[in-house]
Amino acid sequence: MTREAPKIEWNEGKGRFETEDHEAYIEYKMRNKGKVMDLVHTYVPSSKRGLGLASHLCVAAFEHASSHSFSVIPSCSYVSETFLPRNQSWKPLVHSEDLKSSI
Repeated sequence: MTREAPKIEWNEGKGRFETEDHEAYIEYKMRNKGKVMDLVHTYVPSSKRGLGLASHLCVAAFEHASSHSFSVIPSCSYVSETFLPRNQSWKPLVHSEDLKSSI
């Protein structure tokens, strides 16, 4: 049985993409006059870990960035150390590494 992909919503007011229940999310900050999306934090509650939610959140954020011609700064360690190495096709969207925020 294949699990249906979770619905991820863009919450522009809170600066994040989140699951329908608002429990899991990836936060971002816009930089460079709104042209660069800095992915600063990914959170999945322990009760929902192991379901691939963090990856779905990253895909939603990268798809959004791609459709708006933004580049991405992977400040969140999950994005830079886990998601991007497993999903090389998103690497062209990554902004130069030296701009990583210190959050």
